[in-house]
Amino acid sequence: MKNQLTTSRDFFRAIKNTVFLYENKWREHTTMLLHGSREVDKTAKAIEIVSKLSSQAVYINTSNAIDAHVDKLQSLDNLFVLTPEYESPDDMTDYADLVIGAIEEVMAKTEIRTFIIDSVSRIAALSFGKNASPAYVMKRLVALQLRCKLTFLVISHDSTKAVDRALLNLADSELTLTDDDVAPVNTVEPLAADLPPASDEADHSPQTLQIQKQLSRRERRRLQRQGHMHADV
Repeated sequence: MKNQLTTSRDFFRAIKNTVFLYENKWREHTTMLLHGSREVDKTAKAIEIVSKLSSQAVYINTSNAIDAHVDKLQSLDNLFVLTPEYESPDDMTDYADLVIGAIEEVMAKTEIRTFIIDSVSRIAALSFGKNASPAYVMKRLVALQLRCKLTFLVISHDSTKAVDRALLNLADSELTLTDDDVAPVNTVEPLAADLPPASDEADHSPQTLQIQKQLSRRERRRLQRQGHMHADV
């Protein structure tokens, strides 16, 4: 093991010269965790981040969540997509091992050192033993990132607080998404227009309550502020 001893001046000079890939959160040669509520399309946010990169990157596709974003992916010349696959139908290899092996193969064949992992949750779900833990898979990814000076954007689709805490302890930075960060796919304006005008007394008719249940969480909050909706719905 080689441990490098540097002066504090050289150490902080290296940090100061580090390239930021996304705002002031995701730095080169670090791991950023992208997580948030289940309602948010974190894959869409990852693609948005990748579209702003000047260097090439590899999208490790394990959940096929990018299938809904084919149109955006086709316009990105700097992005490659890699889907780790089992060698045979009865292959009992841990999926975590396949992902790590796929990253190492890319490193051996190309100069690409930036990877988007979608997602640590899916990798753990397809693995056994220790690898069935998202935190343990994250630990393996971070160890690989540190050893090979890679840059990782790791997506977590698991919103439990316990898992988030464990993953955040391993990441260098985080990007937390809420349901206000990504616009909903389906518009609810026609439904909102069908609601009665604002009044001091909430409308509890079956028709109105049925419409309210179909609204997105964001739309319900907006209507509550305007007085259209009862807060208990």
